[in-house]
Amino acid sequence: MEILSPVWPAATTSRPAKRRPPSLKGARIALVDDNLDTAFTTHLEALLSERAGAKVRRFVKPSGTAPSPRELIEEAAAESDAAVVGVAL
Repeated sequence: MEILSPVWPAATTSRPAKRRPPSLKGARIALVDDNLDTAFTTHLEALLSERAGAKVRRFVKPSGTAPSPRELIEEAAAESDAAVVGVAL
């Protein structure tokens, strides 16, 4: 039997936490879409951009039930002020 863990191994070096943006208006938000509930994610994206004024970039996981590829997470982290990841429905 093979058991798969949905989490990354612990980091070998500590990283300082990023600061929260003072406001969502104009903030670059990464929305990691698990591709399981597109209607919900689309609605969340609209709320963040239209009501809060955030600049949302959607990152779609290749498989909703598998961990996000490291490259996807690194790209989202490099290009964003904050992220929405792991929305449970």
